[in-house]
Amino acid sequence: MRKTFFAAALFLAAAGMVSAQNIWTPPQPKRISLNNGLTILLLENRQLPVISMEVMVRAGSITDPAGYAGLANFTAEMLPKGTSSRNALDIAEGFDFVGAQFSIKCDYDATFFSLTTLARDFDKTAPALFDLLSRPAFDSMETGRLQGELLSAIEAKGDRPNTQSAEAFIQLLFGGHPYAHPVMGDAESVSRISRQDLSGHHKKYYVPNNCVIAVAGDFKSSRIKNLIEQNLGKWPKREVPGLDLPRIPAIEGSRALLIERQINQAYINLGFLGPKRNDPDYQAIRVMNYILGGGGFVSRLVKNIRMAQGLAYDVDSNYDPRTDFGPYILSVQTKCASADTAVKSLIAEMRRIQQEPVSDEELQEAKDYIRGSYPFRFETSGQTARQFLYVELYDLGADYFRQDMEKTLAVTKDDVMAAARKYLKPDNFLLAMVTDTSQTKLNIPGLKIEKQ
Repeated sequence: MRKTFFAAALFLAAAGMVSAQNIWTPPQPKRISLNNGLTILLLENRQLPVISMEVMVRAGSITDPAGYAGLANFTAEMLPKGTSSRNALDIAEGFDFVGAQFSIKCDYDATFFSLTTLARDFDKTAPALFDLLSRPAFDSMETGRLQGELLSAIEAKGDRPNTQSAEAFIQLLFGGHPYAHPVMGDAESVSRISRQDLSGHHKKYYVPNNCVIAVAGDFKSSRIKNLIEQNLGKWPKREVPGLDLPRIPAIEGSRALLIERQINQAYINLGFLGPKRNDPDYQAIRVMNYILGGGGFVSRLVKNIRMAQGLAYDVDSNYDPRTDFGPYILSVQTKCASADTAVKSLIAEMRRIQQEPVSDEELQEAKDYIRGSYPFRFETSGQTARQFLYVELYDLGADYFRQDMEKTLAVTKDDVMAAARKYLKPDNFLLAMVTDTSQTKLNIPGLKIEKQ
């Protein structure tokens, strides 16, 4: 841990993020826009001979058409399988030969590509990433092979009761909204996706004016700008189709779905809609959630449900803000027979934080944790570049980091209570539980129960 802290301090100091008084000062990347609409963010840091490039395409699973859940993820996973000038082996060996780290992650709101390499090798490896972004081949054989791998992964995932409970809750919450399906999709939808579907999705969303590239590390900005412009400057700009999202259904009365499995533990997810990422209450919600269940062993849920009552090994609360409203979930794993007591305890803790001011100690502890952990989001050049992309994705503003910390430290007890009253719904929630229903008896007034 001390080595990690020292490495982080070196990087932060070099990036101008820690002053002599140890006061947070946010990094400010240089912003460049190419003629085709491609946005480039550059942060020079000469401390280590490393360059990290993070690429974001606004093409997450929220863009999946009805009946084609998993299309955005399938498309992203296909890109390293070959381009017009490189096959899958060429791309993989090109990264591996110099020890570069490369990854892809499709999320709900966007798809992210990550490349980290020694500065001396960046010019060798970056063109492969540019190539797969703009000129993928979608080879038929590779498409069939990857489709089989995705279907196997979907099948394996379905055997895990915690995943089954979480996905059932998300489906209950979002209904016909694209957020309702897993990013990976389901077996039926992935089976019907064709090479033409992949190519069509790429043509719609993989355009320079729908993409942001952030680069941090040991370089001269002029060099990186020239490299990107040489490789992507002729990538044609196109209009990106807008999203016509359905309205997320309102929760009308508390409902529970109990999914039968012959197991000894009940996997419980209880929740409701949380905030959007750009919600002005974001900082108050973050402090409130840390106190309620996001703060690990110092949170109220852990202290009461795990320690005092001994009902669970794992209990927490979490919200996932997105472009549209995200989920707010309280999760607990307990014995099937004690599920009723655990759920009632979750409800009781929500009511308590709505009705009673948090203590001075709880409020200060939450703020101290958030302030103390903030720099570790920027521990490496890759993490730093990724933070810039999140600011772009949610249109948070160039001065976001400084404002975020100032607003967090200004949160009051009244702000915490107001956020709890606005977002926690102890009388109007959805619940998904994977359990042995013969051992689980819920006795909660007003709760409508369905078994599956």
